[in-house]
Amino acid sequence: LEAADGKPAERVPLGSRLALYGEACSERDLEVWISWEGIPELKAEIQAWAKAAGIQVKVLDVPSVKSKLIAVQRGGGKVPDLVMIQSDYVSDLRDAGSLQELDGLRLPARAAKGKDAYTLDGRLYGAPFYCDAQLVFYSTKLIKVPPKEGWTLADMERLAMDSGASVPAAWNAYSSYWFLPFAAGFGAAPFAQGSGSADFDSPGWLRALAWMKGASQRKFLVPMERDAMMAYFSSGKTAFILSGSYSIPEFTRLGLPFAVAPFPRTEAGASPLAPMLDYKGFAVTRNSRSPMLARRLAQYLSSPRMQARFCAPLGKLPANEDAWELMPSDSPYLAAVKASYASGIAVPAHPAYGELKNTLWKLLRLWFDGSLDAAELIQSARTILKQ
Repeated sequence: LEAADGKPAERVPLGSRLALYGEACSERDLEVWISWEGIPELKAEIQAWAKAAGIQVKVLDVPSVKSKLIAVQRGGGKVPDLVMIQSDYVSDLRDAGSLQELDGLRLPARAAKGKDAYTLDGRLYGAPFYCDAQLVFYSTKLIKVPPKEGWTLADMERLAMDSGASVPAAWNAYSSYWFLPFAAGFGAAPFAQGSGSADFDSPGWLRALAWMKGASQRKFLVPMERDAMMAYFSSGKTAFILSGSYSIPEFTRLGLPFAVAPFPRTEAGASPLAPMLDYKGFAVTRNSRSPMLARRLAQYLSSPRMQARFCAPLGKLPANEDAWELMPSDSPYLAAVKASYASGIAVPAHPAYGELKNTLWKLLRLWFDGSLDAAELIQSARTILKQ
């Protein structure tokens, strides 16, 4: 060591050694299937990791990942090593023998919601990457004053009706994915005991249906399929819509005058509607030829810096909450997305969720057109789901 005057002050022998035990990983090739938004950015991130690790990675954009993986597996083809899946794919892929259990994978402590979303029957099948949160989008041309914190459904209706919009509010009310937040907000338990099963004994279901019917009769809510809703909002004819945070970059690219808000409360002092958190993550296939490399990449994709770098420009919320502190603080949307996360419910891996979703999707249409009343809808759901 050198003193401040440049003269030797102390000599320290450099005798430390680093001992590594184990065998070098012999796997040098990896195939990864990805989907959804941010394909070019995610490909670039994975290729940068592969270059640093000195391995070869083929990254493919594969729509309809679940059906494609099952088809390739059943046909005896070469399956990928790592595959990007949403949480409600887990049940079907587990039952098809397509996935490895990942209980030994070390995931960030602050990723509990995402980890729960990929856990089925006590076993972990995926490493959560990010989630999209349901949000209220509103036209800043029609809604001049932003909704206040703690706003209610009555506030939303008043703002919409006063806006002069030809369609005050629109969303796909036929979809259970957009109805379940209302059921939860009015006190129902859509996923009893953390499963995909619904507790239809709660009066919250009837309360949510009554509010939805009234909103439609008052011409506040106009139920629309997604494409029609997006067309109306893009043309400035709708004041409010419900969509996922994945719409933020698209609306920004189109230059639409919009802002976002978390879901409102059912009434002042009550809990807010419970937005669905739609997780995407990575799973290792059962027939992977490079299972160790696949796990290493999944581990890397769980790191806070990587998730923050990918999610920030795409309106996603990192599954690893440590990454939130690394997101740009000047984002006009992040606060609303975080608030939605706080009150949100993760889409579960349990197979009962898919059954509930498909059942309500059919029954809600019959209820909206008057073929069923609310009590008949609930009883029909009980019968179909054998509850």
